[in-house]
Amino acid sequence: MPAKKEQVAATLTMPNSVEAEQSVLCCILRDEAYQAEIIAALKPEDFYQNNHSVIFEAMQKINAETHRSGDENRANTVNIASVIDYLRRNGQLAQVGDIDYIARLNDFLPSTANFDEYVAIVIRASKMRQLIRICSEVTQKARSASTAEEAITYAETEIFKLSQGGATGGLVSLAEETSRTLLEINERFKNPGKFRGIQTGIKRLDRITNGLHGGELIVLAARPGVGKSALSMNIVEHVAKQGKTVAVFSLEMSKQQIIERLLSAMSTVPLEFIKSGQLPGGASDLSKLRVAQETICSSMRLYGNDYSSITPPEIASQCRRLKSQQGLDLIVIDYLQLMSNGGKRSDGRQQEVADISRALKQLAMELQVPIIALSQLKRDAETRNLKGKEGGGGGEPVLSDIRESGAIEQDADIVMFIHKESDGGGNIKYSLILAKHRNGETGNIPIYWLGKIVRFVDEEYLMQHGIRANAEQATQQQQGDQPPQDEMDDIDPEYVPTDDTDDDD
Repeated sequence: MPAKKEQVAATLTMPNSVEAEQSVLCCILRDEAYQAEIIAALKPEDFYQNNHSVIFEAMQKINAETHRSGDENRANTVNIASVIDYLRRNGQLAQVGDIDYIARLNDFLPSTANFDEYVAIVIRASKMRQLIRICSEVTQKARSASTAEEAITYAETEIFKLSQGGATGGLVSLAEETSRTLLEINERFKNPGKFRGIQTGIKRLDRITNGLHGGELIVLAARPGVGKSALSMNIVEHVAKQGKTVAVFSLEMSKQQIIERLLSAMSTVPLEFIKSGQLPGGASDLSKLRVAQETICSSMRLYGNDYSSITPPEIASQCRRLKSQQGLDLIVIDYLQLMSNGGKRSDGRQQEVADISRALKQLAMELQVPIIALSQLKRDAETRNLKGKEGGGGGEPVLSDIRESGAIEQDADIVMFIHKESDGGGNIKYSLILAKHRNGETGNIPIYWLGKIVRFVDEEYLMQHGIRANAEQATQQQQGDQPPQDEMDDIDPEYVPTDDTDDDD
């Protein structure tokens, strides 16, 4: 009978490793070289024993403080003397076991070489305890939720946060985050390229933004038919070729249409020929398409969903699963105004779109993945563009032109417009307007439309492939000045696709 009671007691004991906790605290006390790294990796609540939590919190506070040395401030060092002094001044020394216990911790290990193993054990036990707590809360939610979807979404969200190491809510001391931030800044200094965001393929945009970063909501807006779907798929292709995982939610195009665009852009076989099946190059064109197919299948991690009535909670659920199973680096949604909020009551369509926009921003922050959301512009933007040309002024879109909700421009970290204008002589010019950039400068970037293969490119691409932009290319070719032979040379950047090849970009 006593043995059975002991088994029950062991079962009810929360996961912990007192020895690992003592080893971690010893490593902090003994090894100044690893102090910042260990302190940045843990939180006081990761410790099972209360006295260890109090000691670690004291170490955090000491690590965040400075002292004067001559004419400069220097960071405090965590050691046995500074920890005892801090605990004594705050009336906590007796609570943790007095000086004797701190001294025993200081001598607990012969070496601090395996500090990372001790930290991993403490984190594992902490996550197990959190998981038990979450399971209990999910049980209560399952009993009280009005719908099964509400309970499932709650469970998915909380478990995903735990799996990603994120906080499940509540205020945290920003001072405690200083060590992590300083370590990251130090890493950026030593290796700037390591913290470069996802590259879009538009070089000047990548230089201005330093790439797309986790947690960002990027809105790409334009009038229908200007090419926002095409540009987003160009970015998707470029990102996937970097070995990144991309999820595409298209509420307007089918998966087959998405693939056809990718195949055209990657093979340089014009989309109109792919759609009609009349390939001028015959076997040569088919060979190019097979090479593009092999690239997509073997080295590009692309996932798509063309369900036209998808909601933000459904997108969140699918993306959480994808990130946990395969990883996830970029989400693209085409386009925002076609989404619904799943039947939730709201005061009009404007408020509904505002709720959707906010949900996407929250998802980007939760997953720490950039989200590109395509958006329509109001018809007023097109009208103003025409009037601007008639009066000799500019008709470029502005943030207030985003259709249906001012909340979109507020939630977005980056807002970009594709602007199309004609000089009246048959020459069409495109530009990518970076209208809002929460963390940097804005700008106006020239881009060029290769309509036959549904691709936007920048000036560097044109130079690299020997393509002359717009009328200049046609004039020089008529004069016999042929550009260098390249598989892209026969593409006319002025080509404007018909309605059946451009759908409703």
